[in-house]
Amino acid sequence: RLTDKEIVSEIRKHIDTSVYGIGLTKFQEIRKQLGLLCTRQQGHTCESIQDVMVEMWTMYPDVGVREMIGLLFHEHGMAVSRSVIREYFVTYEPHLLKSCKANCLQCCRFWAAGVNDIWAVDQHDKWLRFSLALHTGIEPFSGRILWTRVWHSNRNLQLILSYYLDTVEEFGYIPMITQSDPGTENFGIANAQTLLRQMHDPALEGYVQHRWMRTKKNIKPEIAWSQLRHHFSPGFESLLDMGVDSGWYDPDNTLQLMVFRWVFIPWLQVELNNYQDRINNS
Repeated sequence: RLTDKEIVSEIRKHIDTSVYGIGLTKFQEIRKQLGLLCTRQQGHTCESIQDVMVEMWTMYPDVGVREMIGLLFHEHGMAVSRSVIREYFVTYEPHLLKSCKANCLQCCRFWAAGVNDIWAVDQHDKWLRFSLALHTGIEPFSGRILWTRVWHSNRNLQLILSYYLDTVEEFGYIPMITQSDPGTENFGIANAQTLLRQMHDPALEGYVQHRWMRTKKNIKPEIAWSQLRHHFSPGFESLLDMGVDSGWYDPDNTLQLMVFRWVFIPWLQVELNNYQDRINNS
């Protein structure tokens, strides 16, 4: 999130300053009139956020302080200070803090020359038991999530290629090189990336502009999947498991499977888009 000064600076880039003027004081006045109060003005305490925190815990049982600040802001419009969130966890969920601190970190090195030097892509199969498959693209230098898509398959190379092309069309540029795990589903991206790079630089003719990474070497997407598994998946998996365990949904019934895909995939895609936006803007 940007500070008030940074927001005013961005606004000035998009208005004719010879005609219109806006300063920090005027911006803060407008923001207050719109009801967009800052963290201190909202003045939340552990007690005022407790009901919302209990509700959020159902879908996001494993998030930490930083992630919860973003969730409260993006999903409920609540600006809560880090100290209040930390006090809440210490008071009401000390066991979660203890479990988070017990996790061990493993150091891995990843090298990128700069922004858009590499786009790293990867698939995620942990939800295949629900007949759902995920795919993501990451810009490693900035850590930006380019896309996170859900469908009933992530093995269709034309589908995977469409994710890449949609992103290229949205941004208006391509990376220097793409990389992925070995797999035929990534051939479309590899071929398109190579073709586009050679069109813009004929000197690259004969050189593949895609990097094939062996097991556990495509580090950045693996980190992204690990974070999604920790911060996003538990609540949604519990919801899906409850439906199967309660007999509401039988994955072996073709009709129920088709209805499930028709109803659940668009909803889950919206939730993934919100997750992506939250990660990219916090």
